Amino acid sequence: MSTSSTKKATAKKPDFLRHYTSIEFLYKILDSGYLLLSDPGKKWEDQNDVAAVRAFCRIKGNGTEARAVCFLDGEESISHWKTFAEEEGCCISFDRNEILKQVKGTDFLHGPVEYKREIKANELKKLIPKNIKKIPFIKRNPYKCEEEYRIIWFGTGEVPKIHFKREKAIKSITLSPWISDIDREKIKKHIEEKYDIKAQFSRILALPELIRIFENLGKPNPKKRKPQKSRKS
Repeated sequence: MSTSSTKKATAKKPDFLRHYTSIEFLYKILDSGYLLLSDPGKKWEDQNDVAAVRAFCRIKGNGTEARAVCFLDGEESISHWKTFAEEEGCCISFDRNEILKQVKGTDFLHGPVEYKREIKANELKKLIPKNIKKIPFIKRNPYKCEEEYRIIWFGTGEVPKIHFKREKAIKSITLSPWISDIDREKIKKHIEEKYDIKAQFSRILALPELIRIFENLGKPNPKKRKPQKSRKS
């Protein structure tokens, strides 16, 4: 089920969800054909966020545990590369519908994170019991730039995996701008030949078209020639 969001309904979201990871985990994902849901308490740096998920589990009771996987629900940014993909990482663009088809059921929650300037105890208490599913999707405003879309599984049994078919679910793979040119070419060739998936390089640090525009800025245009003066007969 999807959680409600403060985002405007008219705002059109891309048809894909971006997942930043290392090259090592990229190959594991491609070889296995599934995404793993991780333990927030072991993986997330934001302890406020961890506390929110644990509160949700505590309210659910019966020894409920939660596992999650996170995506970018917006455009590429330099902070996403530096925070989530390290120097030699990548970004996998998943088809939104193909991934969300795999997380249907009462033990799954998914939706965009809601970022709030203030998170007050009284407001949270009002979510209990009817709207407790909103609790693990509330995060502080300083993290708004993440534009996160979150999938959460909760329960007491074996943690499921999010299976997918590569040819349908993965639209493209973008390689980190910090990977050396030689390594990027090798990785790109390997991905395209072994997995038949389009790989590209992030141009966030150097966009050739824009660099050319700046380099030509202020230079005389050779195509524009001064009109010749007519000779008097």
